[in-house]
Amino acid sequence: MKKFTLLSSLILIMACNSTKETKTSDMAVDMTHEKEMLDQGFTKGTIVHSKVEGDCEYTIKLEDGRFFESTDLKQEFMVDGKTVWFTYGALRRMNKCDKASPISIREMK
Repeated sequence: MKKFTLLSSLILIMACNSTKETKTSDMAVDMTHEKEMLDQGFTKGTIVHSKVEGDCEYTIKLEDGRFFESTDLKQEFMVDGKTVWFTYGALRRMNKCDKASPISIREMK
């Protein structure tokens, strides 16, 4: 019985360590990708869908809490919660909704 318990414990420990290594490796890849995107001038955001009347239907929320709205957001990116990388230019026009600043998207990934 002791051999079985020892063997089970060893397998469990090895399984836990392999998960940690994978997560650490994935995090390193994500951080490298994020640095590359930032170096290329991209901004990271999350697509937010709203059904509130008078609100912009789709906005991009930045990590600092700001919101952008764009009339040229492509259909393929209109997915609530989708993480996007984009470059943009500010627009000098009235906001369509209170919480978001108008932008023109130059490139989005």
